[in-house]
Amino acid sequence: MKKKLLGTALASLLLAAPLAQSAEFICHDDVKPASYSPEEQRLVDQFWEESLTYLGQYLRALETPTGECKDSAQATIQTYDAATGAKQTRCIMRYRDIELLAKHLRAVQAEPDKAKKCFDPQKSYGAFPLYTPSAEVQALSAVSKWLDRPLLTDYYRKLGGEIGAAGLELNENFVAVTSRTDTSVHWSSDVSIKGLPTLWSSVGWIPFYAENPDAGADRFRGGYLYAELMGPWGNLRIKEIDGETVGAEIGMTVQLFNTSYPFHYHHPQEIYMTLTKPQCIDQNKYMVMHWDSDEFDHERRADGWTVNIDGSDGRWQKWFANQDPSHEWLTYFERNAIHAFHAKEGCNQTIENSGLVTVWARSTAQDNEQSTRLCKSPVGGKVLQPGDNAVCDLRDWKP
Repeated sequence: MKKKLLGTALASLLLAAPLAQSAEFICHDDVKPASYSPEEQRLVDQFWEESLTYLGQYLRALETPTGECKDSAQATIQTYDAATGAKQTRCIMRYRDIELLAKHLRAVQAEPDKAKKCFDPQKSYGAFPLYTPSAEVQALSAVSKWLDRPLLTDYYRKLGGEIGAAGLELNENFVAVTSRTDTSVHWSSDVSIKGLPTLWSSVGWIPFYAENPDAGADRFRGGYLYAELMGPWGNLRIKEIDGETVGAEIGMTVQLFNTSYPFHYHHPQEIYMTLTKPQCIDQNKYMVMHWDSDEFDHERRADGWTVNIDGSDGRWQKWFANQDPSHEWLTYFERNAIHAFHAKEGCNQTIENSGLVTVWARSTAQDNEQSTRLCKSPVGGKVLQPGDNAVCDLRDWKP
């Protein structure tokens, strides 16, 4: 009898208790309702499902303990700490911006139908051009064929010169480069082009530095691409969740072998997860160091700081670490951290056995200025290699 009365009382309390409030999603203003035929809707749904998988796997990778962390993945935040002579790491979920990013990704996973209202396949996106790498990539999915984006192979063929040649080399071999990945360690399902071919072939790719004369060597300018899946300029454009600004900006990058991404920095924090399985341990290198490191010279200006970097006489080599999907796989760049990617050393590299593919993200995509700022040569011309002198003009950001 007592059990029956207790059960009745608990049921009454549950009925009387208010239901948990579901999240409120607000899309960016440029996400407009679209009308699709049943066949088109099926294609949009396919694109959305692979996108949802990618974002869910990203959340899981952040939250799964690795290294010395008990509550999240352990990230490298400096490849060389001048005070210790070693790398510096931190449990990534201890950053407030990452806590919010994860919170918002959980909301997307919990209420995908609401989040989907902010999803745009970007079939007719007018802010800037979006591309598909090649006809081979387009053939991977009916979604990519339906989107019918212009091909980067055509773009680079028209551009010509060394930039065009590098762009053609990367995009004609895009499937081979992006398939040289290993997701077995930190992912419960394959997030590469092998596991999510519709996503990788349908997301809009951007030749970010092709037309930027300050971006270093021509081969790098033609050999670098990125795509944004979630964020203010991506497919999933969520402005707010429950009144909180959504800073998550998540996508992927691809860099051609025998290229060097020069020293650069920016205000928003950035996260990289390496997917490429190197042919040998030192095939792909990267560095991240705090802008105020004692390894650099600093001069105060009225509106910021001038940071002078001298990597000559091999000094740069102690700053760089080997990246691979098993060990040095996760890095977090704090605000204004100076970083670079160097895919030029080691191995008998060819298009078939190299390249650098990453899962890329920023955590504060609607905060302050988003521009990536490249460091420059103090004597003019292009900064081509990590051993060259470079000057980074850091501005005082708004609070």
